[in-house]
Amino acid sequence: MPTISDGAIASEIATWKRILERIKFSEGEYIYREKDASESIYVVKSGRVELTTLYPETGEGVDAVHGPGHVFGEVEVIDGRVRDSSARAASDAQVMVIPRTELMELLYQKPEKSLVLGKGSYERLKELFDESSLDSDMARLREEMHVSIRDAVVAHESRVVKSHNGMAAIAVPVILLVVLAAGSYWFFHRA
Repeated sequence: MPTISDGAIASEIATWKRILERIKFSEGEYIYREKDASESIYVVKSGRVELTTLYPETGEGVDAVHGPGHVFGEVEVIDGRVRDSSARAASDAQVMVIPRTELMELLYQKPEKSLVLGKGSYERLKELFDESSLDSDMARLREEMHVSIRDAVVAHESRVVKSHNGMAAIAVPVILLVVLAAGSYWFFHRA
């Protein structure tokens, strides 16, 4: 049975120490925000991280919560998109950061080490980027529809907020005129 030498293990540990940066985030602190450039993926070491979307009318909504061992931010990094949601520490958290350049090297030059992504991320990426199946086309379409629907809801809520602000701009002077008219009628017609 083949064994791994102590030198090989030490080499692997040195490689991972060079690649991974550990960063601590306090509860409520943002790891990244929507529309930021996607330059790294993240692995939750401890605590919890929420992926959120900001809706103009209803505020911030939580799309997903990740705990220790979960990977997030990988899809946008691999396909080169900007962040389509924000990541915020739901509790004090420590995350490990893997820069895009290191991830690409890991995936393309040393695919045997890509297990860091975990089975869930691997299956999701395989589903999205496998060019040979109808399932991958459907998965990409679902992802695009999810982003499009969320963007449409955000745009709609933004228009609603603007229209409410426009209504308030019209309603305030009308209410003031009614109050002034009622006050002057009362003042001049009191017995």
